[in-house]
Amino acid sequence: MAKKFICSQCGQTFEAASMPDKCPICGADTSHLSEVKSKGINTNGNVYTICYAAVMVVIVAFLLAFVSSALKPAQDANVAIDKRTQILASLGVRGIAKSDVEAKYNELIQETYVLTPDGQEIEGADAFDVDTKEIGDKFPFYLAKTAAGEDAYVLPLKGRGLWGGIWGYVAVSLDGEKVLGAFFNHESETAGLGALIKDEPFQSQFIGRPIFGEDGKVALTVVKKGESKAQTEVDGVTGATLTSKGVGEMVQSGIQQYVDVIGKGIEGALGKAASKPECCNPCECKECCCEMGGDGECCNPCECEKCCCAPKAECAHHEGCEGNHEGCQKHEGCDKHEGCPEGKAGCGECPEAEAHKCKSGSDCCKSGTCDKSGSCGKPGCDGDKACCGQR
Repeated sequence: MAKKFICSQCGQTFEAASMPDKCPICGADTSHLSEVKSKGINTNGNVYTICYAAVMVVIVAFLLAFVSSALKPAQDANVAIDKRTQILASLGVRGIAKSDVEAKYNELIQETYVLTPDGQEIEGADAFDVDTKEIGDKFPFYLAKTAAGEDAYVLPLKGRGLWGGIWGYVAVSLDGEKVLGAFFNHESETAGLGALIKDEPFQSQFIGRPIFGEDGKVALTVVKKGESKAQTEVDGVTGATLTSKGVGEMVQSGIQQYVDVIGKGIEGALGKAASKPECCNPCECKECCCEMGGDGECCNPCECEKCCCAPKAECAHHEGCEGNHEGCQKHEGCDKHEGCPEGKAGCGECPEAEAHKCKSGSDCCKSGTCDKSGSCGKPGCDGDKACCGQR
């Protein structure tokens, strides 16, 4: 390392590795030369270099931590907006401006639930706060409205693609029968191949698909493109067999987990999907209400051709039954009444005389008089001539 020297004869300074024999400038001998001692830090030394580097690292680290802390609220807000956007996409709301996302989310999401694997609801927990990686230990889901106004459950799912994690949100009808919408995303799938699972053309294939197979288990899945044979099979992405398979497994096993867990806890439609309660025939259910009319009043069961009264256990007790036999159809203890057409036995009061059968051969009236049209629920049947039996 070079040292500095000064010549007292010429007054000039110069550098050399060691004391020279004479001044390289004026030629004065060594007696006129002396070494110049540094009064500050030797910037050419290793100690200086190491200290400088250490100080710079500390300063840069501090600045980065400060910037990260200052930007965290904005980062968290962007992450939340992105998550809400994905949930809304599964409900059929796409292309919405960032400024409108939160308002639309609050409009369509009615309630959120978080269940434990044994079906117990975690009180006070918000499904939105559950990270995708926690699914399996916790089961978050949403009760929502689709863009078309249909009631739906939104089920968050997680899975594994070819190169990394994949996740999604599937909106299903409350009866658990079909998909109303879907959205999928990924960490690092191949652009132009597996990454296409995040695009609408792939996701839209799920809309309207049945969820359950004949065995009552979730059958909805993804198969290799061109090999789908059932309504529960969706075509995968061309050239992305493993990613497509990952989506299929995520959908099938993920929804099945929710069906099992919800069935243990909250009394939801998904939990009943595999064993739905049989509905009673509206015209056999004398006291129960089919559905609410536009005026807020209950409609007449015999005027509702397609509506379902209620599960049998909830139907009102009918006159003529011996004991408290709830239900809409004939139970043990109900007497078969003479005068009712063969096979049309009920618990109401049917006339005994064959002459009082209705013209249709399937209806009879309490008063013993058939209405003029021959079928109940039509003009001619008033309050004290309410029809019983089958229409």
